[in-house]
Amino acid sequence: MSMFCLSKYLMPAEAVAEAGSNGKGGVFTITPNVVFNLTSENLPIVINASDTIIQCGTEGSRNENCVFLGGSRHFELAGSVTGVELKGLTFIGATDVSVGAFGSSNASATFNDCEWRSQNTGTASVLIFNGVILSSSRRNLAGGNLLPFEE
Repeated sequence: MSMFCLSKYLMPAEAVAEAGSNGKGGVFTITPNVVFNLTSENLPIVINASDTIIQCGTEGSRNENCVFLGGSRHFELAGSVTGVELKGLTFIGATDVSVGAFGSSNASATFNDCEWRSQNTGTASVLIFNGVILSSSRRNLAGGNLLPFEE
C-alpha cells in the first residue's frame, strides 16, 4: 500500500479492512499534512491482520502532520495480531478511546512517535481488553508516558 498515499478517511479504513480480510498486513502510508475530521458516524479503522504498519508519510514521522481529529474511536486492534505499528500519528479528541485493543493476550502493537492530545473527553487514550484483563492508559502530556487511567 505504500505505492500511494492515503488522504481520505475511507481510503485507509477500506485498505486496512481489505488487507485484513485477505489475512495480509502491509504498509499503509497516509499523506502528510492531512487531518481526518471524524464524527461519531465514522467507524474506527479495524486492524485484524498481523504485520500491519500505518504511518504518516514515508518516514512515519509526527512532523509530517497526520491527524485523527474527533470521532468516538480512531483504531481498533482485533484478534491475535502481532507486528502492528502506528507511526507518526497524532490523535486528538476521541470521545470514547483513541485506540481500542480488543484482541487476545498474545496480540501486540507498537506506537512510534505518536501523540495524544485532548483525550480527556473519552475513557482513555489506549484501552486494552484481552479477555483476561482490562487496562487503560492516558497520556502524561508533560512526560510523554502512558500512565494507568484514573477517574
